[in-house]
Amino acid sequence: MKKVILNVIFVIYAIIAVLVTICLLSYNQFRVTEFGDYSLLIIDSDDLNPEYQKGDLVIVEKADIIRVGEKAFFYNTYQSEIQIKLGTISDSEKVTSTETTYTVENDHKISSEYVLGTTKTATKIPTVGSVLGALESKWGFLFLIVLPALLLFFYQISVVISEIKENKADKGKNKDEEK
Repeated sequence: MKKVILNVIFVIYAIIAVLVTICLLSYNQFRVTEFGDYSLLIIDSDDLNPEYQKGDLVIVEKADIIRVGEKAFFYNTYQSEIQIKLGTISDSEKVTSTETTYTVENDHKISSEYVLGTTKTATKIPTVGSVLGALESKWGFLFLIVLPALLLFFYQISVVISEIKENKADKGKNKDEEK
């Protein structure tokens, strides 16, 4: 029974470690995890209240067409610190066949490449963002992946060294018995 529980714990740990690593490898230039047309937004401030709380994980699907009046998630690149904002689209202008410029709340113009999607295409998962954010942090990754891997590496080295010592001791016994 104990072995089964340990195996289940190990499998859960391995799944979490692989998922966190994949999320980190799928970061875009704005440090947001993207899987194809889906973005994983970790709400890390109270700026998006009341719809989204700090600690929520929001999975946003990229929308091909965003209509005037819809609320959209976008990267705010006007400040030195890039932030994810939520605003109401007040106007849209088709620039090319693949590019549209959106006006957010009557004054802020945004290229479609900086728009993540609308609230209609978003799924909110409460408090999971806090957990994922902690695991994706430098310290979280250190304690989740690097430290256990390092401990396992040293454990394997100690096993190899003990095997070598046992083989030398066995060879010594065999030589003594032959004499």
